[in-house]
Amino acid sequence: MASGAQLATVAACTVGEEFRQPQTDVPEQFLTQQGAGPVERKYKTWWRAFDDEKLDRLVELGLQQNLDIRKAVARVEQSRAILAGAGYPIDGVARVSEARASVGGNDGRSDSGFVRGEATWQLDLYGKLKREREAAFYRLEGAFADANVARATLLDELVTAYVDARFYQELIRINQRVVSSREQTLEATENARTKQLDLNSSAVEKEALPAVSELDVAQARSLVASAKAELPEARILFFKSVSRIGTLLGQAWERPREGLDRTAPQPVPSIKGLRTGIPTDLVRNRPDVVLAERRLAESVALAGVAEAELYPELKLTGNINVNYSGAEWIPTAGFLRLGLDVPLFDLPERRSKVRYQEARVDEFRLVWEEEVVEAVEEVQDSLVSLKNHEDAVRYTTEAIEQTRNVLDLARKGYTRGEASFLQVLDAERALLANENALALDKRNFAVDYVKLNVALGGFYGEAP
Repeated sequence: MASGAQLATVAACTVGEEFRQPQTDVPEQFLTQQGAGPVERKYKTWWRAFDDEKLDRLVELGLQQNLDIRKAVARVEQSRAILAGAGYPIDGVARVSEARASVGGNDGRSDSGFVRGEATWQLDLYGKLKREREAAFYRLEGAFADANVARATLLDELVTAYVDARFYQELIRINQRVVSSREQTLEATENARTKQLDLNSSAVEKEALPAVSELDVAQARSLVASAKAELPEARILFFKSVSRIGTLLGQAWERPREGLDRTAPQPVPSIKGLRTGIPTDLVRNRPDVVLAERRLAESVALAGVAEAELYPELKLTGNINVNYSGAEWIPTAGFLRLGLDVPLFDLPERRSKVRYQEARVDEFRLVWEEEVVEAVEEVQDSLVSLKNHEDAVRYTTEAIEQTRNVLDLARKGYTRGEASFLQVLDAERALLANENALALDKRNFAVDYVKLNVALGGFYGEAP
């Protein structure tokens, strides 16, 4: 038998690869830089840049109540339990038996019984138990990262659904204003046409009125109907957005709708303090990248477990029996046994498991690299979109001011007979198109801000 020093030396031999953080080439900075230099990993409430109390409250509720987050937290607890029992070197059982016998007559009895205990201690000669503990630890860290992925996904979907709900509300308001304006135009057009056809109207009165044909009246009626036709679809989409918010909060849709029916402007974030950091920040800040890294680390540890199973296992088993004679417990027997498990007949199967686990390591390393590359792509795409939609909001706002001026001039010219009814209608259409475009640009700008922060890993866990 090996001496204690020799056994300690053998036990210190741990087979398998030690996990090292993977490396990949990423650009030194993003194409459109917003705040150079690394960004520390911390809890960030980036959604507060919208300065919207209703949104803040919805996010707070979502982080507490979202079902996907709660499921992810449950998986964290499962991983904790696995870690608590992983790589434990002792396996013990106890058996209790009882015997009864009558002594000294029908009513006199004495009780007797025995307890048998057995425990097996596995010597971790090649680090199998150590690798099992490592795998369980990395699985727990992966579960934490997975919970943060669920939180980031919730923030992405919830804030986007809120932005969409306010966008559809704005479309409803725009079309309601258009319906009201076109109804007034239709009424004025019908009155002018009626007076032109009225035989009792004087020539002076008719000459003072704008020239209105039956075609003008028909076009005015058509535009009123068209504006009304836009409302149902916008209302449906608003309803769906609010329903989505309710689902993300784990609630019936009526509850999140409270406060959303009131008139409120579209949420537009302030990006003055926005910092994107550098691409290497994504490796530690993005929960999906962290999750991929933890899964890679777990696969490396499991490959070590498979490799350790190629070698013999040494187990020390102890047994003790204790009898109970009715008055006291008395140890009666026990033994120690040293067992050696040598893989012979199943060695090819064990080697195939090693190759399988090594292939999984290669797969998870590629998954991690893919996550990093896609993360950089998402950030750069979001930065470009954010900048261009910010410009679009500014340009469309200017276009609306100019279009309103054109519409005002067209209406005045029409009443003086200097402009045709068609010119008025064209100006109204242009104003409606620009107002709808501005609402969409604001929506896209807000969504770009959401996507950018999620792409940057803008949520790292529970609030401190």
